Amino acid sequence: MLGRLRAAGVLLPVFSLPSRFGIGDLGPAARRFVRLCAQSGFRYWQLLPWGPTSLQLDNSPYAALSAFAGNPLWISPEELYAIGLLRRHELLWLQPAEPSIDYPRVVAERSQLLERCYERFRTRHELQAAFEQFALQQQWWLEPWALFATIAEQVGSAHWSSWDPELRQRHPEALRRIAHRWRHRVEFHQWVQFEFFRQWEQLHQYCRAHGIALIGDLALFLAHSSADVWYWSEGFLLDAAGNPTLVAGAPPDAFAPRGQRWGHPLYNWEWHLATRFQWWCRRVAHALAMVELLRLDHFRGYAACWAVPVHAPDASVGSWLATPGDALLSALVHYCGCLPAIAEDLGTITPDVELLRIRWRLPGSRVLLFAFPAPQSSPHAPHNVEPESVLYTSVHDTAPLRAWFESAEPELRASVARYVGKPLRGSTVHWELLRFACASAAWLLIVPVQDLCGCTGRINVPGTLHMNWRWRLPPNLPTRRQWERAAELFALYGRAASGPVPQPRHAR
Repeated sequence: MLGRLRAAGVLLPVFSLPSRFGIGDLGPAARRFVRLCAQSGFRYWQLLPWGPTSLQLDNSPYAALSAFAGNPLWISPEELYAIGLLRRHELLWLQPAEPSIDYPRVVAERSQLLERCYERFRTRHELQAAFEQFALQQQWWLEPWALFATIAEQVGSAHWSSWDPELRQRHPEALRRIAHRWRHRVEFHQWVQFEFFRQWEQLHQYCRAHGIALIGDLALFLAHSSADVWYWSEGFLLDAAGNPTLVAGAPPDAFAPRGQRWGHPLYNWEWHLATRFQWWCRRVAHALAMVELLRLDHFRGYAACWAVPVHAPDASVGSWLATPGDALLSALVHYCGCLPAIAEDLGTITPDVELLRIRWRLPGSRVLLFAFPAPQSSPHAPHNVEPESVLYTSVHDTAPLRAWFESAEPELRASVARYVGKPLRGSTVHWELLRFACASAAWLLIVPVQDLCGCTGRINVPGTLHMNWRWRLPPNLPTRRQWERAAELFALYGRAASGPVPQPRHAR
């Protein structure tokens, strides 16, 4: 695990960056954000999953089309211009920055842009060697992904379960025919990934040079329509036609009386055990090469998942399906050498989940706004948070502090005022609560950027399927004074960054 110096981090998705164009990307706006974070005493930048998303799945990063590939929409046009693959006048054709991401327009626009850049790349012999090296090193996942993406566009259906049987079942001769007939399309999709990871590595090195460590987010599940569920279908609970027999969800609770049906296929743990978790090990090692620390999303699923029959009307008829979490985590540590990770252990956590987290010495998660209206006994209240925890002021699945407070019932607002010790306004509540969060014993504090700005914009509303993952940070926020005020709090409570980027050490 990483060293336990008290520190602070900021949470901002790449797609929410205030880049010049229609979606945040890995270019100049990201580097500017890194500089501001470093100057303000932040040590960490937490991201959301980076896999390719789908319009059909509301562009959710938690329903990715690959466990390995990067999102082509994050490729910076300005970086493509810098290496001569894009013309200056072509930058002017791109959708300008807007407060909300128009995904259909961005997808169409970026697809045309990348096609144009790829054709120019093919004539640039000085770029070929690096591409060929990348393709060779990443062959294990890159070839399946490029084949999957090529077949999807040629068949006209992104969902592999509707393909012809020989393609759906990955007959070797059928895949060879595709690879030969559409070799330039296969290479195009490989090049797109080469460019994504080239830009990611540039940004990663820039972060390290400025003392900022990256925190990635490892989603537990993948979309049924993903390349991994197609190519490694034996690792998932599917029928002969490739359809799930059980899907993931959450049991009924006070917020969802009929439970939550997420629709992701569940893992065939017998196959993963028999293969010594090779797919998982390569997946996590791949992610750890890109970041310093991983958030393990839905950690309770490492002990057991709520399994819902595929034809059930809702999630209320589901049941718990055990996960070999101890064997999985052991394999990951053995393969990767260490497992620098944070357990997202929110929700109803049973003793077996807590024991698993403690056994593998993973810090748990706390969320400040969950402390109310009864902070005196809540483990999420700053005065109760344990040192081996990561405290969030809010998270991407909740409203930011200001929006949460302004929409709360009077009783809840009163409990926050009692905790802080004075009357509160929506325009200042985030600063009052941030002060208490800074003073907590938690070794790491993560602040969504909205809680620095007093913004009310929301990333995601769980249980809804439209208009999520679209919020963008306005280019004038945080203001200079807001960055300075955060720096003052971090210095006062011993969280200001100092020294090099923290390095992982062995988990056990």
